[in-house]
Amino acid sequence: MGSFPYFRPQTTDMFFQAANNGSNSWWQYLIGTFIVVIGYTLGQVPLGLVVVWAANQRGDISLVNEFTESVDFSLVGLNENVGFSLALITFLGALLGLWIAIRYLHNRSFTTLINGLGRIRWSRFFWGAGIWLGLGILAETVSWAINPEAYHWQFEATSFFWLLIIALILIPFQASFEELFVRGYLMQGIGLGTGSRVFAMITSSLIFAGLHLMNPEIAAFGLASMVTYYVLVGLFLAIITVVDDGLELAMGVHTATNLFGSILITFEGSALQTPALIKLDTPDVQIMLYMMILTAIVFVFIASKKYGWNMWNKLNAPVRSTPTGVPMLDEDEPDHTQSI
Repeated sequence: MGSFPYFRPQTTDMFFQAANNGSNSWWQYLIGTFIVVIGYTLGQVPLGLVVVWAANQRGDISLVNEFTESVDFSLVGLNENVGFSLALITFLGALLGLWIAIRYLHNRSFTTLINGLGRIRWSRFFWGAGIWLGLGILAETVSWAINPEAYHWQFEATSFFWLLIIALILIPFQASFEELFVRGYLMQGIGLGTGSRVFAMITSSLIFAGLHLMNPEIAAFGLASMVTYYVLVGLFLAIITVVDDGLELAMGVHTATNLFGSILITFEGSALQTPALIKLDTPDVQIMLYMMILTAIVFVFIASKKYGWNMWNKLNAPVRSTPTGVPMLDEDEPDHTQSI
């Protein structure tokens, strides 16, 4: 009988409305979070056994707290690559817990955590990762030019080769889990429950900061500075998720951040203790904060041009309680028309 193409509406609610494909009672989110915590705990078992064994061998249980605060794998007899692998495996357990909660508790597709298209826009993921990585390298190059004495080359071929393999395989799972859980699962649930995008973005950013309170950066650089940093990072990732109506860009940015911090440059006090190419002396956390804000602004500007973001009113628009509108087309991934 003919056909008509999908169209781009003035505003879309694809990201939040994707959750309406399943059940969204408040108690389901509580149970779902508990399932994720169980998965995360089970994922910690391999590394936990090693730490407890090392503490027993030394006859000093305080080694457990010492390791937790420093994440120094040498304390428990592990080289950096093995310890790094065990730390990342933790998030595989958490990711499995999240999948179980979405599939069997909320009765919806796992991709609804990402967008309402029923498919992942991989070009956005890789574009976001590439642009953010490039901006990070540019910012670090400027920092190096200002203070080259703070950067120390530590390349060792064998260790770096295995680090590269480990990071490229496991970092995307670790970083994507945090996005899927905080800015997918929790932000969607808070948005649907309160009807407020602003509240959902702010609350999820505070939760994101809270999840990093045990990171060694807190002890190294101070609670106030690092909580501010994590909240602003979370808010930036929440904004690009809401405006782009999907999680792919945030997943790409987060993945690139952790690849940068594990493969290229590490520093004392970082949660990512690896045999990276470069070891940086203790960074200035205030400069790090300013550089992150500037980089985020540049990223948003470039992404807005790339994807034609012109719906900034979405940031404070209410979240509808029922699905409306038609999914957006992707500028870089056009959909075919549908016959009727």
